[in-house]
Amino acid sequence: MAENKKATGIPEPLKAKYENIAGMIDAFCEEHLDGDYQYLCIHALQKLCRKKDSHMYKGRDNTWAAGIVYAIAQVTELVGNQRDLLRWRPKYEISAAQVAAAFGVSSGAMQGKAKEIREVLNITKQQEEWMTPEWRDNKSRKTFEEFRRYLGIR
Repeated sequence: MAENKKATGIPEPLKAKYENIAGMIDAFCEEHLDGDYQYLCIHALQKLCRKKDSHMYKGRDNTWAAGIVYAIAQVTELVGNQRDLLRWRPKYEISAAQVAAAFGVSSGAMQGKAKEIREVLNITKQQEEWMTPEWRDNKSRKTFEEFRRYLGIR
């Protein structure tokens, strides 16, 4: 297992769940994304499992895996209409339907779980912790809000 995938600090009752979800995320990222996104997703999974009052004890593994991937895809703008208005384009583009189908969950369940994950971990686009190197290094990118201001859209 890669260094960031080790289950160190994961409570014993969650270790099997962690391993299962990490395996699903790995498989998805190997097929559809890359190691940078895989790292961010596993990082989010570890933080969720290590939380004192972890929500991870409840819910299906595939819903958690889909929610984690989708939450990271949202903050890195792999999904959504915002990327069409920006000069910066990520290497990958993926739809909510593709993520949900890959994990065998409904789009609504996945989106609800992604929202919960973003709130619990306080994941935002402005935090470098949740940026891929590609996103972080692209200094010429404009946020959607900056673009709207530039166009005079409120």
